[in-house]
Amino acid sequence: MMRLAYILLGGCLALVSSVAVAAPGGLKTVDINNAGADAYNQGDYVRAIDLFEQAYDREPNSPIIRRNLCNAYQARADQFARSGDLKSAVRLLENATGVEPDNPSPRVQLGAYYLRLNDVDAAIRHLEQAITIKPGDPDAHELLGEAYYRDNDLSSARAQWEYVLKVDPGRTALAERYEKAFREESVETGFDRWRSRHFQVTYPPDVPAEVRGTVIQILDRAYVEIGRELGGVFPPPPIHAIFYYAGQFSEATLQQSHVGAVYDGKIRAPLTLDNGQWIPEPELRRRLTHEYVHVVVRQAGGPGVPWWVNEGLAEFLSRPTTSQDEARLRQLFQAQNVPSLRELESVNINTLSPEDSALAYLHARAAVEMLWNRFGRGRMAQLLQEISRNKPVEQALQEVYRRNYRILDRDLAAQYQ
Repeated sequence: MMRLAYILLGGCLALVSSVAVAAPGGLKTVDINNAGADAYNQGDYVRAIDLFEQAYDREPNSPIIRRNLCNAYQARADQFARSGDLKSAVRLLENATGVEPDNPSPRVQLGAYYLRLNDVDAAIRHLEQAITIKPGDPDAHELLGEAYYRDNDLSSARAQWEYVLKVDPGRTALAERYEKAFREESVETGFDRWRSRHFQVTYPPDVPAEVRGTVIQILDRAYVEIGRELGGVFPPPPIHAIFYYAGQFSEATLQQSHVGAVYDGKIRAPLTLDNGQWIPEPELRRRLTHEYVHVVVRQAGGPGVPWWVNEGLAEFLSRPTTSQDEARLRQLFQAQNVPSLRELESVNINTLSPEDSALAYLHARAAVEMLWNRFGRGRMAQLLQEISRNKPVEQALQEVYRRNYRILDRDLAAQYQ
């Protein structure tokens, strides 16, 4: 008699059943399939995959077994992703698309994970396929818009987001992203593009070739040097870098005048000062190296890297410490006028005054420099790796450095008092 069970995945019910085909050793394919369903319903996705794969080997044309195996791959991939192991998650989902090529669900999931891995080309490929299979899924269209945006195809991104906002106008965060893309597109219309091996560079059409060459040289050098410093991390191309004249930069980013460059998934920087003069090469190198560190930190540590580690690394790796820095730090710590590192963990730099912002950057740099000099760059790379696995920051600090925030604050204060 045929047994029935139900699998719930992503809000969809998939009926688990099969015809009773005899298998070697006396087991029937339906029994193996149903044992896989039991394991799945108990949350044992590893065993469920093993059993469904056995059933699939014996009955590869069964749509029920194929759906069950695909669901199990997706559930286990979700576990991997939650633990920060996106590469293992992607491998399982690629298997899922082989088992069920016409199922859009694993392709949407793949698109989301490839975006987190900054592999925009792969994300676009899977999301476009998902929408071809099943048009109209707002989540798939929103993700595809994000992939286009990161590829700097702003008009295509807005087209996807317009559709989503039309069918679901309550997505306020997406509406803000849409307005941001619209603002950037209005500034960047008519810009030229040039692509190196690693970077897609977008810039105003009348920028001299020698300035463009300097920019590419700086970025390519940062790609090699920063990647090596942080443990051999080399983000997949193309890495987008967009350059503006000073007024265009303010218009596109809405940043205050004291902000020299930004990284919001793309490197954005002005090429001129407010007076129209080209930014001197040493300063341009500092700004672009600083922002490129953020690219590598995001690739190595994911979105959970705290502000003080992210900005501290960017400051430390983009310019040397000056005697003025040392004097200011001694003054601050001797006056006991510094926040704790825990307070810097999630600081919103946009809420600080320019003076307080400069002090926060200096504090973050000092903390990173202390860890780097005492324990080496390998430990910093390990810290980013632990954070990428979704560990709380303080837990990662204790595992890598055997220090919590209180001890780090004490060590840093002792260094400057």
